[in-house]
Amino acid sequence: MRLIAWTLTLSLLVGCGWHLRGVTPLPDGYRVLYIQGGGNDIRQALRQQLEFNGAIITASAADAPVQLIIEEYDVEKRTLSVNTSGQVAEYELNALLSASVVRQLDDEKQSFEVNARRTLSNDVNNVVATQQEETQTREDLKTDLITRLIRRLQSLEQAK
Repeated sequence: MRLIAWTLTLSLLVGCGWHLRGVTPLPDGYRVLYIQGGGNDIRQALRQQLEFNGAIITASAADAPVQLIIEEYDVEKRTLSVNTSGQVAEYELNALLSASVVRQLDDEKQSFEVNARRTLSNDVNNVVATQQEETQTREDLKTDLITRLIRRLQSLEQAK
């Protein structure tokens, strides 16, 4: 009886399109691609996430039917609030990732940008912890931007 219940549960999960968290299956037309531009850190993180999602990243643009061009990656830090002493109490980190996808088949180029925002508390009495928190927040922003970028790649094929 338990075996039947487990089999039924698993078949329902598979049938409804459920996937492990973080797995975003890419459309067939975007599974083989070449990544161009951007800094080494964003390009490497994007490569890892795309490969985790089943994409094949080629070594040269000639080998790929699709090129993913990272045009801009920027994280801006601005003061959000100050305390009564005039010291910064909170920062806001705004991240932007601009990219375009070029399909070799029809030479079609689609550009888009994704952005994310995080708030960071500034503890003036614990500078080292604040710096570590900022570093972790920047990594989280990068991961979030990459996830949003991959979702946009997934939606490109569905829009056609």
